[in-house]
Amino acid sequence: MFSPSAIQRQRFQKVALIILFLLLSVALIITWNTPATGYEASIYRSTPLILWVSLIASVIVGIALVVVAIAKDELEQNFLWKIGFLLVFMCYTICLALFIIRGYYMWCMTGDPASHIGWIKETINAGHVPTSIIYPITHICLSELVFFTGLDLVILHKIVPLTFGLLCVLFMYVLAKALFANYGGALLAGVVSCCLTFGWYHNLTPNGLSNMLIPFALFLIIKFLQKREWAWAIPLSAIIILYPVFHVLPAIVLGLVLLTLWIPAKLTEAIQNLREKKVHILKYNSEDLRLAFPFLLLLSWFIFWISSFQVFGYTIKDIYDTVALEEKETKGAAFLDQISYAQNYGYSVIEQALKVYGVQALLVLLSLLALLLLWREFTARGQNKSLFSFYGPFFAISFMMGILFIFNLPFGPFRFMIYISMLGTLFAAYFLSYFLVDRRSGNNPLLQKTSLKAPCVTVVITLLFLASTLILYPSPYNLGTSYHTTQSEVMGMTFFYDHRDVNVPVTGITVAPGRFSHAFLTPEEQSVQRLPMYLEDRIVPWHFGYDRHHTLAAHYTDEMNLILTQRDRQIYLDIFPDMAKFRFTEQDFEQLDYDPGISFLYSNGDFDLQKVTTVVQGGLIE
Repeated sequence: MFSPSAIQRQRFQKVALIILFLLLSVALIITWNTPATGYEASIYRSTPLILWVSLIASVIVGIALVVVAIAKDELEQNFLWKIGFLLVFMCYTICLALFIIRGYYMWCMTGDPASHIGWIKETINAGHVPTSIIYPITHICLSELVFFTGLDLVILHKIVPLTFGLLCVLFMYVLAKALFANYGGALLAGVVSCCLTFGWYHNLTPNGLSNMLIPFALFLIIKFLQKREWAWAIPLSAIIILYPVFHVLPAIVLGLVLLTLWIPAKLTEAIQNLREKKVHILKYNSEDLRLAFPFLLLLSWFIFWISSFQVFGYTIKDIYDTVALEEKETKGAAFLDQISYAQNYGYSVIEQALKVYGVQALLVLLSLLALLLLWREFTARGQNKSLFSFYGPFFAISFMMGILFIFNLPFGPFRFMIYISMLGTLFAAYFLSYFLVDRRSGNNPLLQKTSLKAPCVTVVITLLFLASTLILYPSPYNLGTSYHTTQSEVMGMTFFYDHRDVNVPVTGITVAPGRFSHAFLTPEEQSVQRLPMYLEDRIVPWHFGYDRHHTLAAHYTDEMNLILTQRDRQIYLDIFPDMAKFRFTEQDFEQLDYDPGISFLYSNGDFDLQKVTTVVQGGLIE
């Protein structure tokens, strides 16, 4: 039976939940009715304040309900924690879908998603994937989805990553449930997974989508080890065959998991033998070698698949050039150059590192604290072996990230950070759940009080959510340029493709003509346009050259097409205001209107197309 105080507490919680759901509903309606009208440098600043207030309040209350229920061991008696978890998951969903709710037309058409959209269209039109694609699963599945649903890729390229992001929480939960002995720990893993700590949520890329499925692959591995049944061996084999064709990097991580899961248990056995002064070879049984066949299957299929593409040869050559010939700059050297470059312009590298990687640092700290607990429990009682085993992949991935700094491969070390975050989420959930339910702290009465432990855990998880939310979208806060692609920008680029003289080069600031051409032109049209992926060395001179000449045309010997977008105007106004005096100011853009060497061709508000001529008023520009 519930005491009167417990009944009053539940009544208060129900009223609070009702208010929060109503507030969240009103905030969503207001946000939906205030869509973006142009390019937005910061979605945080453009979104109505009421939505942020309702999200923060809902997250705090939802996390608190789950944490208190775990701390008081009321998961079976009190159902309100389920509503709290639903509230946290809703906030997670709203944050992921915010750019869709705000009416963003497309996302990141200056990056990889544009190329993948183009390859999907090519797959639909040709009936097969382009032969150069090393990871065709995404393009095949999306092509089939277009056929079956009739939905346009403009919609699907936003919906599909969102769906995978939602499924990732489910996969993390079932993985944690397979690993943890107590239900509260698995529940906390689900809550922490809603804290947006993984990144890679929004872009339609094979790497991003395959990352979201990694927890499911890990779940199959654990079930295969625990159940020893063909019912789990068959789906595990299927996922192993799938991943090299899905994307290379998650396949490498999956191989590391299969290769290193046995190390922590054997390492503790070796240390125990040394302590007891037992000198003998470690014993291996059939269970220890159970993952040998999945690993060999993955390795053989991975090598067979990737070696059939030219990129394999290029990668081997890059490794050889870096190690043996030292011809190429390493990722570490390039990273140090970026740090030095930023510091020279007055930016605090430490501040940005804390903003961008502070959440991962906290997860790593909690993981190391959990290691002490898991090591003690495994060596003393043999408990939590499955969870403890994941420290093998955890440290192997960390070591590989360090090694990648001395190479110059197509992928950098920070692309593996998401896997550290995923494994760190499991370890952090274990540590926090242990902290909540531990009843053996007899020497310290404070650590036995739920009124102290529950708020501490709530604060930590809320901090993870808030810090991750602030860097979920590129914005001035993390010095990132928003990937918002407006419909006006798309219309402007299609006009440019339809009307340009293909013999006239193009210049600009941030426009990516080659990326856009992948998304909106056929391969035949792309070969006619002959546009670079990015402008790179074709970017207009700083200040449009007005610090040296009275016209931009003085910098060119031939005609040029100049493309400027609203992004170009805002990047040094909102994101890098301190760099404006070195790059582009508002006055520089205003002076373009009076430049005698520039002719206006097209404008729609977010996109301007102009021609830079070399003849002004009948005379040559000198």
